[in-house]
Amino acid sequence: MTAEFDYLHEAGKMRGIVFQVGVRADPTLDNVDSFAAILFFQKADGTVVEVAKIDNTEHDDGEIHIDRYYREQDADDKDFTIDVDGVWEADKHLEDNWQHFGRTYLENHGKEGNRG
Repeated sequence: MTAEFDYLHEAGKMRGIVFQVGVRADPTLDNVDSFAAILFFQKADGTVVEVAKIDNTEHDDGEIHIDRYYREQDADDKDFTIDVDGVWEADKHLEDNWQHFGRTYLENHGKEGNRG
């Protein structure tokens, strides 16, 4: 999955799991038309599990939003009220909140959760 990102960094480690933030932008990070910043971890078998994603894919309800995969199964995971204006703020938001998102994910889905 790392090849899918323009850059990637470790957010932190919790319960033996390394959480990372990966960022991709199109066409480039210096000239952003679309972007995604993703908080994720990788299982022992190599499966990548997305915990939260902020992107600017347009939806009926708006543009920049967070996909909250850490929420309980069948809970509404899209939130359009996020206070993020671009790719760099999206990266910072995930980095600043990774512990909350990661802990909530593990409580709701466990390390072997079915999202991602």
